[in-house]
Amino acid sequence: MSIKKKLLAVAAAGALTAATAVPAMALENEFHGMFKFFTYQTNFFNGSTFATGAAAQAHLKRGANSGLFAEQRARLQYIAKANDDLKLVTHFELDSRFGGVTGGYKGTTGNDAGNLDADQLTLETKNVYLDFNCPITGTNVKAGIQPWADSYKSLFLLADMTGVYATKKFDPLTVSLGWFRFNDQDAAGDQDPGKKTADLIVLDGKYAVTKDLTVGVNYYNVQNDASATSPAFELLHMVGANAAAKFGPAAVDVFAGYQFGDFNKTSNRDISAYIAGTTGKVKAGPGSVNFAAIYLSGEGNTTTGDRGDFQTISGPTTYFNPANMWLLIRNGQAVNSSTSVLGTDNTVGGRGLWGIFAGYEGTVNKLFYNANVGYAETAHARSAVEKKSLGTEVNAQVGYKLYDNLTASVAAAYLLLGDGLGGKSGQVISGFGVIDATNPYMANVQLSYVF
Repeated sequence: MSIKKKLLAVAAAGALTAATAVPAMALENEFHGMFKFFTYQTNFFNGSTFATGAAAQAHLKRGANSGLFAEQRARLQYIAKANDDLKLVTHFELDSRFGGVTGGYKGTTGNDAGNLDADQLTLETKNVYLDFNCPITGTNVKAGIQPWADSYKSLFLLADMTGVYATKKFDPLTVSLGWFRFNDQDAAGDQDPGKKTADLIVLDGKYAVTKDLTVGVNYYNVQNDASATSPAFELLHMVGANAAAKFGPAAVDVFAGYQFGDFNKTSNRDISAYIAGTTGKVKAGPGSVNFAAIYLSGEGNTTTGDRGDFQTISGPTTYFNPANMWLLIRNGQAVNSSTSVLGTDNTVGGRGLWGIFAGYEGTVNKLFYNANVGYAETAHARSAVEKKSLGTEVNAQVGYKLYDNLTASVAAAYLLLGDGLGGKSGQVISGFGVIDATNPYMANVQLSYVF
């Protein structure tokens, strides 16, 4: 055998040895995502997530002035799937307003990519987590930066957080246990990890009584040693129950929860607050009637004494999408302009909230439509003259399915402000209301693409 042939034989044998030494893996790559484009004509929204609380209310002072702006959001998701029991999920987001936002969205440096010549760093991390089924116990485990939503229609918390979440099914019972750390920082600045932290512990159980009835119980525990502002409390226990039932043409969810704990241990201030609500949908004619009602307890004096107002980890991470509002409660379809006349704080600065909402929705071939009305008040006034009425909103939306993955729609909303947000001096809610404010309105055109 020639030297050349010997070298080829040795190389082939080496390659075969290396190939057999490496385990075979057929990695499956999945790509998903969405793109939304909005253009608004409005006297309220300003195309920025910074429009919350008092800053948002400043727009009501503009009288009849109205602005036209456009914004967009894209989300890109890549999943590296080894098999049905093991995958890595990554999810990223890009936000822009046409013309740009000086300073960027959400406190980022520079402008966003909507300005002239576009070049900016705008990629945001939403999720990076490992999702696997334990081969020993059959438990599903998610570890990393992941989304989590509470059992109260996201009125307590809906956010992307770092943590570990395990779910095990014992048909008909499903049990979940999770630990999330949403703050790990020493206020003194020495960045010593694990000493001054804020953690959320979750224990959730759901039991399928029948195919039409599921009941659940949950316990949330928040221990906050990291910050006195977000959240404001130091220790929170939250226990609650929920149920989802179908009755012929109706599907109804109910939930209730109670909070207790230490608002401030040093000053002996305790927490005693609660939440209750219901959502539902009933088939009627060619479409369905939807309805929702919520109550968040409030507090008249948040400066001293115990706290009776419903506590959340952070205002920007609370939602109530079943309301189907655009101005009174922020809308689940919104992207960068994700705010309302309450900012992002459904507790209205600790005053609590109650509201009722109803609407009708349906589809005709590729056409879809909905119309909604809602009313809300604070649960507790801060003075004898402060008014509790927040307002009454009416809105409507009509859309068309251009392709299987692309829809176009137009929506309009008008809010008749209550005295608490647009009344006389002394009556309006401090930090939220504006004296003799103009009623807010908006109209938008939306393109929505999912893949």
